[in-house]
Amino acid sequence: MKKISIAIVGTLLFAACQPKETSSTTNEVADTTKYAYTLKKDHHWEMNPDHKNLQTALNALKAFATLDTAALKPLIGDSVELTVDYYQFKGTGNQFIKEAKTHMDKFNSIEINMTDWESVISKDKSEEWVSLWYEQVSKMKDGKIDSVSYFNDFKLQNGKIVAWSEYTQHPMKK
Repeated sequence: MKKISIAIVGTLLFAACQPKETSSTTNEVADTTKYAYTLKKDHHWEMNPDHKNLQTALNALKAFATLDTAALKPLIGDSVELTVDYYQFKGTGNQFIKEAKTHMDKFNSIEINMTDWESVISKDKSEEWVSLWYEQVSKMKDGKIDSVSYFNDFKLQNGKIVAWSEYTQHPMKK
């Protein structure tokens, strides 16, 4: 009887220590929602736990706001694309800095009031983006003062900005 009890206890302990099989459907639930549009590719975006991209994007915006092309230059990739209202640029990092300097020369000062930010990475790690939402108050050299809400998207590769898209929400005229 003692041998049987030891065998039963041993079997129960062995069974209790075995890893339980989990079904892949318990970890990921398929989205069965019917959407009005479909994606060509679903990136399965995740929040990026590494803060380096966010720091790079914020430092680039800070360099622009302080009119400092020297601080901006090391944050830009070898080639970069810029898209803003009615303007598009595609060229080398050095050409971009030259264009930025021309644009910055129109400002006396820029104040940034940050609203929100988000840094994401695709599940397959092929794309990394940082999005910034903010209000910008610009004081121009011609004396004009402007306040505009912006949304910026930065695409990063190897820690450098390779694309910068800026979307403007102009204030409503009353």
